Amino acid sequence: MIEELASSNFTPDDSLSDNLANFDDQGRGDVKIYLEFYNQGLAKVKAGDRYGAVQVFSAAIASQPQLPAAYYQRGLLLYDLGDQQGAIADYDQALIFSPEAPEVYIARSIAKIAIADIIAAQTDIVQALKFAPKSATAYQLLGLICKKQNQIEQAIAAYKQAANLFIELRDEVNCRSCIENYKALEASLPPSISDVLAIVQQKIDKSDYADALSDLNWLLKVEPKNVQAYCLRGLTLAKLGDPQQAIKDLNQALFLEPHNLEVRIGRGTIRSEIGDAQGAIADFDELAREYPNSYRIYEFRARARLKLKDYRSAIEDLSRAISLIKDADADTPKLYGDRADARYDFGDLEGAIADYQTAANIWFNRAKMELYRYAIDRVNLWRSELAKQSQSDRRKQTEAAAAVDLVKMPSLELQQTLLALVGGNMAIAQRLIDIAKQEHPNMPEVWYWQKVIFDLESDRQ
Repeated sequence: MIEELASSNFTPDDSLSDNLANFDDQGRGDVKIYLEFYNQGLAKVKAGDRYGAVQVFSAAIASQPQLPAAYYQRGLLLYDLGDQQGAIADYDQALIFSPEAPEVYIARSIAKIAIADIIAAQTDIVQALKFAPKSATAYQLLGLICKKQNQIEQAIAAYKQAANLFIELRDEVNCRSCIENYKALEASLPPSISDVLAIVQQKIDKSDYADALSDLNWLLKVEPKNVQAYCLRGLTLAKLGDPQQAIKDLNQALFLEPHNLEVRIGRGTIRSEIGDAQGAIADFDELAREYPNSYRIYEFRARARLKLKDYRSAIEDLSRAISLIKDADADTPKLYGDRADARYDFGDLEGAIADYQTAANIWFNRAKMELYRYAIDRVNLWRSELAKQSQSDRRKQTEAAAAVDLVKMPSLELQQTLLALVGGNMAIAQRLIDIAKQEHPNMPEVWYWQKVIFDLESDRQ
C-alpha cells in the first residue's frame, strides 16, 4: 500500500499542491530550485534509489521548508526504510502546510499502525474520510484498525464499504482482499440471537426437539424476555408431550406482549398440537373477529378443525384464506395443497385434484420443481383413483338397475305358467294380478304372480 502512495507524482493540482503563487520574483528562483530537487527525487523513487531520493527531497525541503509535497514524499520513503517516527514527523510537517490532504492522513495512519498507536491511527483515518469520503483505501485501513481493536462489526462494515468503492475503481485485487477480510470476520462472529432462533426452527422442522429445547433453554437464560423463544419453546414442549409447560410458556409470551398477533396465533397452534382443538378454535375465533382480513388466522383455524375431522368447516376456512391471500405470497400454493388434502378427506376427489393442479401450476411458475413434482404426483394418483371410482360406481349402478328389473319382472317360467292357467289370455292374467295388488298392496311384483298362480291351481284342485 505504501508503494502505491509513493508512486503518485506531485503536480500543482494535487491536494498537496505547493502554493507557489505567493512568491515574489526573487522567491521564484528558490521555487525553481525546489522543483528541480523535487522532480529529481521522484525520478530516484522510480529508479528504486530510495536513499538517494531521501537526500534529494531533503535538499528540496531545505530550499523551501514551507512547501508540503517534499515532506510527504520523504515521509513515504522513511516509512519504507523502517523509520516510522521520521515518517510521522514529515507527515506532521506536511499537514501543517496542507491540513486538508487526505493522502497524508492515510499515510500517517499507516505509520501509526506500525508503531501500534491504533487510536491515533483511527483519528487520522476519520480525518481522511472527512476530506475524501469515497476513499476506498481509507475505508480499507479503517477496517484493519477496527479489527485490531476487536470491533468486529465495525470492521466488517468498513471492509464492505471499501470493497464497494474498489469495485467502482475497477480494482479487482483490493476488492477481493476486502471481501475475503470481511467474510473471515463474519465467520468468526458468534451467532446472533436471530441466528440461534433460525437454527432452532430448523431443528423443530426436522423433529429434533431435544436439541431445540436445549438451545431454547440456553437462549432464555441469556434473553429472559425473548417472546419468540418462549413461543418456540412452547411448541417444542408440546411436541415432547408436556402440554402444561407448553401453555405456561405461551402465556408468558402473551404476558410480555399481550397484543402480539404472532404470539396469539402461536398459542392457538400449540393448543391444537396438544389435543385441545376446541380451545384452539376458540382462540382463532376471537382473532378472526379482531383481524378479519388475516388469512393466517383462517389457515390455522382450519388445521385445528381438521384435528376434529370437521372437513367441511376446514374447507370453508381454507377457502376464506385463499380469497384473502395475495397471489404472489409464498404461502399461496401451500393453501391450495392444504385445501386439496381436506377435500380428499371430505370425499370431494374432483375438487382435491383441481386444487393440487392449481398448486402445481404456481410452483412451476416459481421454479419450485420439487414441490411441483410432488403436486403433480398427487394429481396423477388421485385421477387414477377417480377413474377407478367412476368404473366402480358405474358397475354398481348397472347391478342395481338389473336387480330392480328382476324385482319388477317375473321370470319367464312364471309368465308361461300363468298364461297356461288362463288359456294364454294375457288380459285375464293382468286383471288377476291387479286384483291381487288391490287386496295385498306393497308386495313385490313376483309375489303377485306367484299368488295368482297359487290361487288358480288351488281352485282347479
